[in-house]
Parts: sequence; C-alpha cells; structure tokens
Amino acid sequence: MKRRWSSKVVDAVSSVPPMRVEYLVPIVVMLMLWVGLSSFGLAKEKSFVMVLVMGQTYAIWRNLPTAAAQLSQPDRDRSRMLYWPVGAMLMLAISQLIISSPIFSQRILSAACIFVLVVMILGMRREDEVLERVSPNSVVRGKLMARVSLLRVNALAAGTVLIVNELLIQSGSLTVWMTGMALFAMILHALYWFMVLMVMPPEDNPV
Repeated sequence: MKRRWSSKVVDAVSSVPPMRVEYLVPIVVMLMLWVGLSSFGLAKEKSFVMVLVMGQTYAIWRNLPTAAAQLSQPDRDRSRMLYWPVGAMLMLAISQLIISSPIFSQRILSAACIFVLVVMILGMRREDEVLERVSPNSVVRGKLMARVSLLRVNALAAGTVLIVNELLIQSGSLTVWMTGMALFAMILHALYWFMVLMVMPPEDNPV
C-alpha cells in the first residue's frame, strides 16, 4: 500500500503540467505595470488598485468565451445572462477605481474566495446525498465520486488563496502583497494540479 501511494505521489509530481503562457504572461505584466506606474510617481495606493482592476478585467475577458459557450447550449439558451455578471464586474471595477483603497480591493479577493468555497461545499453536500442513493458498483457512482473529489480540490484551493491573501494583507506592505501573490499564483498552479492528479483515477486525469 505504501509503495502504491508513493508511486502515485511520484507520478503526480512528474505529471504536473507547466504553467501555460496565457497564465504566466498576465502575472509578469501585472508586476511590470506595478513597478512602472510606481516609478512614474503615481501614488502606490492608486497604482495598486489600477493593476488589480486590470488583472480582474483580463480574467473576466479571458473566461467570457467559455462562459458564453456553456450558456448558449441548445437546452440552456441563456446568453443574455452574461449581461448581469459582466455588468456587475464593471460596476465593481469602477467602484474600486473611485474608492481607490488597496484594502477594499484585497478584501474583494477574500470575498470571492469565500463565495467559491461556499459554492463548492454546497456542491459537495448535494453530490454526497446523491451518492447515498446510488449503487456502490455503478458507473454513475464512480463519476459522482470524481466530481466530489474535484469539488474538494477547488474548495481547498479557494481556502488556501483566502488564507494567503489575508496573511499578505497583514504584512501591511503593498509591495510584499503584489510580489507574494505573484509567486503564490505559480505555486498554486503546481499544487492544484498535484491535488487533481492525486484524487482523480488515471483514466480521468485531465492532463
């Protein structure tokens, strides 16, 4: 059993994919913008908020096509529903720029993590209830167990980001937060994939 477990750990570590360019470039760009805006004499607080808003905007823009594709399925023709989340995010971005408070923008990340954490926990509870009614030997049960495992991984990832964000906030330094969060994003990529590879059956590994 120990050998099988250690072998699985080694396989998971060796199978972690490298961070894609589309994920790495925004991190580098945000750091460059942070340094560039600060060097031009702009107040650190304003530079910090502007960089975070740019990062949020990019994240929304990048994930919008996927969200639109999912919502425009034949049985879920709800593309207009995108107007509400996009409108809400635009209002949130404008609010951050007007308030121009780093702690406000930092707490938004914490709030987003808590939201994801709650959604994942609710999803796990619902899936667990379904599992109790499914035959232990059925294929459906195996798929549900895989889904629950992914929900747990997502919940753990959200909780980790929440903790790291709060710890970096406590440092009181915007430079420490920006640098620490950039490094953590790269570490989280490897940690997330490691957890996924550990909990998913070999045939379900998304790598």
